[in-house]
This record gives sequence, structure tokens and C-alpha cells, in this order.
Amino acid sequence: MHAMIIEETGGPEVLRYAEVPTPEPGADDVLIRVACAGVNPADWKNRQGLLAMYRPYVFPYIIGFDAAGVVAGVGENVTAFKPGERVFTPTNHGQGGQGSYAEYTLANQDRVARIPDALGFEQAAALPVAALTAWQALFDRGGQQAGRKILVHGGSGGLGGFAVQFARWAGADVAATCSTPNVDYLLSLGVARVIDYRREVVTDAVNAWAPRGLDFLLDAVGVSSLPNALDLVAPGGTLVSIPTLVDDGDFAAAAEAAHAKGVNRVFSTMDDIGCAATLAKIAGLLADGTISLPPIRVFPLTEAAEAHRVIQSGHNRGKLVLKVADL
Repeated sequence: MHAMIIEETGGPEVLRYAEVPTPEPGADDVLIRVACAGVNPADWKNRQGLLAMYRPYVFPYIIGFDAAGVVAGVGENVTAFKPGERVFTPTNHGQGGQGSYAEYTLANQDRVARIPDALGFEQAAALPVAALTAWQALFDRGGQQAGRKILVHGGSGGLGGFAVQFARWAGADVAATCSTPNVDYLLSLGVARVIDYRREVVTDAVNAWAPRGLDFLLDAVGVSSLPNALDLVAPGGTLVSIPTLVDDGDFAAAAEAAHAKGVNRVFSTMDDIGCAATLAKIAGLLADGTISLPPIRVFPLTEAAEAHRVIQSGHNRGKLVLKVADL
């Protein structure tokens, strides 16, 4: 098969289109012929070697978590899927497997969900990492409840766009930060207080909107861009950040500082073990119009390096997707 590979970590230029062996499914795996692969901020950090603490690098190395395509084969223990079905998944990449920037990829059956008829491959490929990370941060680890005042720092990105919608669906009062070009987009998602960090002082805006402090803050950017995040959360509230943003420094010290202020400090990474049911629920919310997809920009697989340059800039709205094949 063909894939975008790296043979060393580095900048976007290390990505190369090459021919590599097609993977063989293990007993519990689904072999997926990839139509589209999602691109996430974790991908460029992975490419640069910044996620070495989370996973091994075995070259040639294929990047990419998200995939949407059709079942091409199944392992001997797989009974829930059959060849030809349309599916999407965060793949086995988080467990050390090769990624989704390829014509074929593998996913354990408990990480695979069917694509609803109302969704296409590009839409499905935009979901797994961003939507699962947002869902788990809000509900599985953040205990999100109706009536809370929450802030999503970085609301216009892929993760942030899903987070504000999930929070509103759950009955929260939502504020979100973004840059000037994305203000209207967040307003269209129903965000109650959009904070333009280029024109406002975020701390002042949050304190005016939530004078008693936030009940919940999800940092979808990185603490260096919101260094006083802990001061914005009320005692008894929750501050969630994403460790793979490679920006939180000393986790133990951060947790201790939060404890001293009476704030629950949560470091939430995407847990894709057994995530099929959550993926199916999210896809259903999208298919029935409860939530909407962020804008999607599509690149050919061979232009993965350019997609990485765009997402690494940190100012992309919505999701980037690589078109691998017409299926």
C-alpha cells in the first residue's frame, strides 16, 4: 500500500509518500481501507517527536489517528463487522500501531463504529480524536452538569468547536475564547459569551461574565496562552487541560497548586479503549442535527505536509482532513 511516512522526526518536510507493507489484522482487529484521514494538532507534535513519552517511534512510521473508510477484512474474533461496511475510528495508533495516513489501517473492534447514512467519509474522519477528547474531558472526567458556567479556551478549533456544542447540549452556560475572525462562528454555535482575545483582556472578560468564578474551564490551547487559568475557576470547580498539548510542564506541581485553591485539576487525554459506543452516540447527534461539524478543509494525502503547516500555525478554524481514496 501507499502511505505518508516519516523516517525521522522533524518538520513537515520529513513527510514522504512511499510504498510500505499492507498491515494484517490481528484476532480482534478490523482492517480498514481508508477513504479519509483526520488531521489533529497531536499529529504535528507526533511528527516532531514531542509525544515520545506516550508512544514508541519505529521507522518507517505512519502518523495519524483518525480514519474513515470501509471494512476490508477482520480478525478471527471479530463478529460485529463485515467487509464493505462504512466505519470510522481513532485506529490503533494510540496503542503503538501504524497510523491512518495510509491506504489501509488497523483498529481494534472496540474502537470502531459504523458511519450513519447521513454522514460522508470526510465528515466521519473529522470526528474521532477531537470529538472523543471533548466528550471525555467534559463528561467522563469533568463531570459536566446542566446549569454550570464553563469556559472553553480555544473554542474555534476542532476540539473546542465540539466542546462548546456538547456543553450547550448538556445545559451549560458557555463562554469561549477565539481570535477576531472566528467570533461569528462561535456565535453561530450558540456561545453565550464570545471573548476575542485580540481585542479583550481574557481575565477581565471572564471575571465580568462569571464574577463568582467559573464552574468548569477546558483549556483546548495550552496553559502558556492562559497562564492565570487557575485563578479563573471557583473553589470546587474543575480545570481540565490536555497533556498532549505539551504545554503543562510539571503536572504534579500544577495539581498541587490547584489543590491549594480547592480546584479539581484534571489532565485528560483521549481514551480510545472501548470508545465505539461513544463514537456512535456522537455520530448520532451529528446525523440528527443536534450538533454540527466545524468547517472542514480537505487536502490530498500527498499534501499532508501542507496540512501540517496549516494546523501547526495554531489559527486554523475547524478540522483538516486528508483525502486518501474515492470509495
